[in-house]
Amino acid sequence: MSGNFRPPPSRRGSADAGPSLPNTSILRVLTNTQNASAAVFGVFFTAHLAAPIAAAFGGLEAADNVMILGRELYLPLETALVYAPLAIHVLSGAARRLFITYKTKGKARVSNQSKAGWILIPLVLPHLWLHRVLPAEAAAPINAMSPSEFGYEFAGYAARSRPWMTAGYLALTTFGVYHALIGGMQVVSWIKRLAGVKPKLKAVTFNEPEEIKERRLNRTLKPIYTLVGGVVAVVALGLFRMAKDTDALTASTLLRYRAIYESAPWSAVLH
Repeated sequence: MSGNFRPPPSRRGSADAGPSLPNTSILRVLTNTQNASAAVFGVFFTAHLAAPIAAAFGGLEAADNVMILGRELYLPLETALVYAPLAIHVLSGAARRLFITYKTKGKARVSNQSKAGWILIPLVLPHLWLHRVLPAEAAAPINAMSPSEFGYEFAGYAARSRPWMTAGYLALTTFGVYHALIGGMQVVSWIKRLAGVKPKLKAVTFNEPEEIKERRLNRTLKPIYTLVGGVVAVVALGLFRMAKDTDALTASTLLRYRAIYESAPWSAVLH
């Protein structure tokens, strides 16, 4: 039998798994928590990413100017806008994945977007440690650098003196932007559902060949891959320009920056 029909609305949380995905109140709570925390953290992520993008067009000065505007937005509420939603997003995502795996006996598919999210964890934690924890060290020569002393010249110095930092920044950007774009579309759909907006349902066909499904998926993802590549390229240019603009760093600032990098746990392996 073949023909067109209008399928019922997809179940909440179905973005990560096939039709066997359970639909329970627990899953709805975890999905809502994950989406809400992603929406809050997205405010910080957008503001944070804007600075290195600005550097591609205006160098270090442009990055610092955008950073100042962003900090006016999120720094007074850093715990509520950054750390809390990030922790909640990761924990609710892990709980949701464990719940789905248990209910489907391990048969649920893990999406590339989810995989990108898990890859981000070992990238975000060192980034957070290097840019927030270590600069707060009170001992000399770091002397507890405050956010007002700590601009994008730190990233420029890293890109100039430590190639592995450039690779880390670009990897973080690649997986972060991809995860955010796919997740952002899911959050928008979630908000529409909460607002009672009915999704536009497309007619589908029974027994559709796998190659047709694959082509449709590729058409959907191609613009996303293109956008991710474009953002990464612009950020790479921004890092290059910031690295060039760090020629005028004072000896005392260089000493403090160098001490931050050398105090990192991985400094003995990466130079």
